[in-house]
Amino acid sequence: MPVPDSGKLPAPATASPPPRAGLLATYRDVLAAPGATRLAAASLLSKWPISMFPVSVMLLVSPGYSYAGAGAVVAAMLVANAATSPLRGRQAARRGARAVLRTCLAGYAAGLAGIAVAAARAAPLPLVLAAAVLMGAFFPPASILLRSHWTAVDRGGGRSSANALESALMDLSLITGPILASWLSTSLSPVLPLALIGALMALAVLLLSALPDHRPAPPGATGRARPAPGAPLVLLLCAQFLFCAALAATEVSLTVYAQQRHAAAYSGWLLAGLSVGSIVGALVLGRLPGTGATALPVLLVLLAAGTGGIGAALYLPPAAVAVVCVPAGLAIGSVFARFFTVLGAATPPGADHEVQGWANSMTTVGFAAGSFGGAALGGALGTPALLLAAPTAALLAACLTTRSAAAGPRTRP
Repeated sequence: MPVPDSGKLPAPATASPPPRAGLLATYRDVLAAPGATRLAAASLLSKWPISMFPVSVMLLVSPGYSYAGAGAVVAAMLVANAATSPLRGRQAARRGARAVLRTCLAGYAAGLAGIAVAAARAAPLPLVLAAAVLMGAFFPPASILLRSHWTAVDRGGGRSSANALESALMDLSLITGPILASWLSTSLSPVLPLALIGALMALAVLLLSALPDHRPAPPGATGRARPAPGAPLVLLLCAQFLFCAALAATEVSLTVYAQQRHAAAYSGWLLAGLSVGSIVGALVLGRLPGTGATALPVLLVLLAAGTGGIGAALYLPPAAVAVVCVPAGLAIGSVFARFFTVLGAATPPGADHEVQGWANSMTTVGFAAGSFGGAALGGALGTPALLLAAPTAALLAACLTTRSAAAGPRTRP
């Protein structure tokens, strides 16, 4: 692999293992790489805090402030995370992952504790927002490091299996995390989920820090400035933004639909249906080599069809919508996995962590924009009309990825 060793995570072998038949065998190959099992555990541990945070904040902050105030706290954390993500990825490449992870964990824990203490004592809302900004600004770059590693594994194996596994773990956390956070908040204490979030992230950082972390080469050793991103990479990042906005708008519309039908209890089942479909699709399609059937534009068109199907189903009872959500979600995890694989191929040598930081920013900002825009359209036009925006955004993303493929050759094979 032409990427220089930045000394953060063990470099995966460039030679793909002997092919084995079967779905499980494909992912056994992924987990057979040195340190892969530990990384998978760290991945899941780092994703539960992400999925638990929004509902935990809503249940803790809204009673003493307002729903809008609680939403502002979540948004402040997300915006701070997105704004600083490329910087944290760059620092991990320059200083080494271990030092950056530990520094970020200290700031992250301080911000999380600040939210819990300030909200529990009904401090002024700006103090809660400031703590959320601190938490987001120091969010440990676990996702950046993991995506860089899994993308390198996929680059060596010629398929998106490793990134598909990463997407499946994210979906698993989205199913279980909010349920756990809601139960802890309502049954025991609203502050307890935030304490668990901090403990889970600390365990994830501990697992990542235990891996070999060779001292990175001095800046003068390379003597080269960071390569500027090319047109294919910029187009891919814009397409990723549109994809995340489409997905967020879909999730918001399902929640609003359940409330408007006086069936709020169905909200979790509707979103869980999407996640189940996403897991199945990611694991099945992720084991296939890069073919036309798994090309990113094709998957985005399938996603557009799925979100359009959900929009049509919103005229039906909630139970029927829950059934439709499963096949509609089949392309979600595969799109996530393929995006990071294709981004890795378009990344200039030595810029893996920084590009993954930008990708993380596009994901976060896209979800924020889709959530806000989806809620606004849903309030003005109703949820079925709202989902017209999701297929449109997915199709625009498909066009951008097609243009990216035609804009020039990949930086890496």
